[in-house]
Amino acid sequence: MTTITQHLSYLYREMGQLADIFVPELKTHTAMEKKNNTTKTQVYNLVILDKSGSMECIRKEAVNGYNETLGTIKAAQLKHLDTQEHFVSLAAFCGCGINMIYDKTPIAEAEKLTLKQYDPCCCTPLFDAIGKTIKQLKKDIEKVEDAAVLVTIITDGEENASKEWTGPAVKALIENCKEDGWMFSFIGAGEDIIHIATTISITNTVLWEQTSKGTDDVFANENDAQSRYYDKMAAPCCASASVADRKKMRKQFSEEYYDKDKK
Repeated sequence: MTTITQHLSYLYREMGQLADIFVPELKTHTAMEKKNNTTKTQVYNLVILDKSGSMECIRKEAVNGYNETLGTIKAAQLKHLDTQEHFVSLAAFCGCGINMIYDKTPIAEAEKLTLKQYDPCCCTPLFDAIGKTIKQLKKDIEKVEDAAVLVTIITDGEENASKEWTGPAVKALIENCKEDGWMFSFIGAGEDIIHIATTISITNTVLWEQTSKGTDDVFANENDAQSRYYDKMAAPCCASASVADRKKMRKQFSEEYYDKDKK
């Protein structure tokens, strides 16, 4: 029997494909807005994806899952053209370094991730990956008047190789960003996932079962939560509010991120 999760995964794939068809429309719409000097919320979607050796067993599933997330963002851009402008950053990390596959790329220009681009190896410098990418994004958008940021961290292991950032330093950075209305979610494997996330001040957590079905489930859940978040930002009460009030609302939306009853 087809599961609800399979239905959701299929729907997100179809929405992503539909978005791909209308990419020219997205680009045309963006060009018109620049000409008309229209302002809207700039939404920065940052995915920090573990690329350590242990991810090899679910390499294909991780790539497919990320691509479904990309489809969700593209669908949201089409749905909320008048109030949101989406960008995507993808940081794949391992002990070899951080590979910024996309960096604040307009969603209309972001292409699907390939297996060639995602080749797992070595260890897990989790704190370095989080600290460096968030600090850089914060610096890059500091002059954007109305910026909404969604940070999704995906890992199957614990920190074991960071050289520059510590847990307390990452926690302080995240808490500072949350005051500006940033949203953080942490998807991880292992029984200590909630403890690891809470030590760096992230309360939106999902336990990840490292199987094909488990990976499908976790990305379907994440994509569903993202869609609700974008819809809340586009609601008249938020879209018509002042920039300061929008930030306050986004802080509340973040607390309800995985709550399906809060739509």
